[in-house]
Amino acid sequence: MSKHTESVPLTNRVAMILIPGLFAALPLVFDADLYRFALLPKQILLQIALLALTIVWIRDLGQQTVTWSPSRTFLPATLFFFWSTISVVFADLNVFGATTFLSHQITFYLLFVVVSQVSSLQTIDRAINWSCVSGILFSLIGILEFWGVDISAIPSNGRPSSTFAYRNFAASYLVAILPLVFINVLRARARAEMILASVAALCTTLFLVYTRSRGAWLGAATSLITFTCLYAVTRFCLVGKHTIIRTASGRLIPIVTASLLILLLPWSPRISAPHSRAIDEGKADLLDAMGSLTDGDANRGRWHLWSRTLEIVSDHPITGVGMDNWKLAYPAYDGGVMIKAGSAPERPHNDLLWIASETGMPGVVLYGWLLLQSAVTVFRMALRRDENALIAGGLLCGLIAIVVHGFFGFPRERIETSFFFWSALGLIHGLSGKRERRKDVPMPLLPWLSPAVLGLCVAITLAEIRFDRALLAGLRSFAGNDIISTDRHSSEGLRSGPFDSRVFLLRNKVYQAGRNYLQAQAACLEGLNYHPNSVELLGDLGMNYALGGDLGRARDTLLKASELAPSHHQIQNNLGGVYQRMDDRQRAERAYRRATEIKIDYPDAWSNLGLLHMVGGKYDEAVSSFTRALEFTPNDPVLHHNLADALYVRASPGDRLGAVSHYGVFLKTWRGDIAETAIARSRVTEIGSGK
Repeated sequence: MSKHTESVPLTNRVAMILIPGLFAALPLVFDADLYRFALLPKQILLQIALLALTIVWIRDLGQQTVTWSPSRTFLPATLFFFWSTISVVFADLNVFGATTFLSHQITFYLLFVVVSQVSSLQTIDRAINWSCVSGILFSLIGILEFWGVDISAIPSNGRPSSTFAYRNFAASYLVAILPLVFINVLRARARAEMILASVAALCTTLFLVYTRSRGAWLGAATSLITFTCLYAVTRFCLVGKHTIIRTASGRLIPIVTASLLILLLPWSPRISAPHSRAIDEGKADLLDAMGSLTDGDANRGRWHLWSRTLEIVSDHPITGVGMDNWKLAYPAYDGGVMIKAGSAPERPHNDLLWIASETGMPGVVLYGWLLLQSAVTVFRMALRRDENALIAGGLLCGLIAIVVHGFFGFPRERIETSFFFWSALGLIHGLSGKRERRKDVPMPLLPWLSPAVLGLCVAITLAEIRFDRALLAGLRSFAGNDIISTDRHSSEGLRSGPFDSRVFLLRNKVYQAGRNYLQAQAACLEGLNYHPNSVELLGDLGMNYALGGDLGRARDTLLKASELAPSHHQIQNNLGGVYQRMDDRQRAERAYRRATEIKIDYPDAWSNLGLLHMVGGKYDEAVSSFTRALEFTPNDPVLHHNLADALYVRASPGDRLGAVSHYGVFLKTWRGDIAETAIARSRVTEIGSGK
């Protein structure tokens, strides 16, 4: 071992492997057997690597081979973290869920602290180069998806997404690393470095354009404007003396890749992978996507989410509703606009409003202070023409791109984007040159506690992974009507911890299948302890009350669900059924009709409306309702039987022949109890005999 290597503390040597390694590996990691397949694997990898680094760090702190040097951003970052913790204490909602999200926040806070203390210029150089390699790999996957190559082995909710689960998530990370990728083009000193940087710039830029993420494009444009202004004001060194871009042959490489980029940009998507949300037709063409930036209909309900989130902030201005509790508080504010059958928003699609709603206005102020202090540090470096100003400027532009995209999305939730955000804050301090430890700065307790705290975070994430695996298996089993497997997987999930209230919904479905309505009620009630405004849990609880004979509770519970989601067609249909059993036909008819207005192709509501009319002797309306139901499910034998009954009883000219026709379809297609065919056979015989 050389004397130079021996003089470098072990912490710095480990950091030179782990920090760049995370920049390279985090974007690529996923696990297809998890529900959050692109989040939890990245989170556990980050936590384990950070735990290893902190152990080495406190060892060197104890041996005084490294020193403690707090950055200018340490105070706002610490206050922001502690205020977020305080918001959990004051929350009156799901503290269990907030704890898991707090583990997420602790991880990134400690990441910032450690990176700010152990990073060096060599670490940052390697991180940028490894990011270029990683960027080429995951961008090529996304580009191939866009071109029509089926890469179904990597799950996705909306391609092209590569290993990020959704194209907007990929775009969030792309706009963060793009400034560093382009800076690497300017800093390359050898032909191989220039080729790597130029190819990375080509692939990442092309993938970003192919994501059709307009918020990310705006973030990238804002970061470019910021960098231009920073350079125009300070005139820091943009191109070093020994960089290859100063030579004609060196400039040829980025020119060739830029030309190739221009040729490939206008391509339209040919995504062929199944089970993936397609790109909107209005954004398939590049020019159309760019033009839709000013389209008033392009917000996808975000204005409503934002305005209602502002109401939450107004009602909880100091401490907010608590970490990770926006999704629990929001349904009471929605008014039935965004909450529909099978879907409910989980975040406001605006990071700043998300922070404000969960941590109050003090959280927003501390977050702004943190960003402003980082910007001031970079500006000062540029003013004094610091040799590291170019890299620091790239890191700042990445931060700004994330923040701007965060006005339209939720990059703070994603592991890879949050990793870049908090690492960039720490790396800026590492580049600022103010690393000498002052004698008047006391060593805080934080470094010594960090391994234990991170160990706890790792344990929480491992429990989340076990739960997530069981939840996904349970949802798949229920979708396949495998109740036995649903029972097993949902039980496994609960043993790991109720990290998601949907596991109680699955337990409820298991009990419903066994007609154990009391236990089904208990499962829904327990789930509502974790998500008191879950429309799905309230809806199923109401039905369990009805099936158990408690019609009063059933009505009240379904009415509460209806208040939270007035546009939920199944809730209205079930409410109509409860009113009908309570012999309140007028309200039952209103509920059924409301269900058909919400979802016109909803045969269950049309069928129930027809049965209600039959009971009331309104045979014309019954025939009309059953006919509408059959338009949407023409092969349903029960509907054919019901329509035949209505025609038989109405007995208008031609009705008896129509009844025979529909009874005939029923008799041919019915696969249930043979006794159910007796009425149909007797009436067909009766009509045939001319009676």
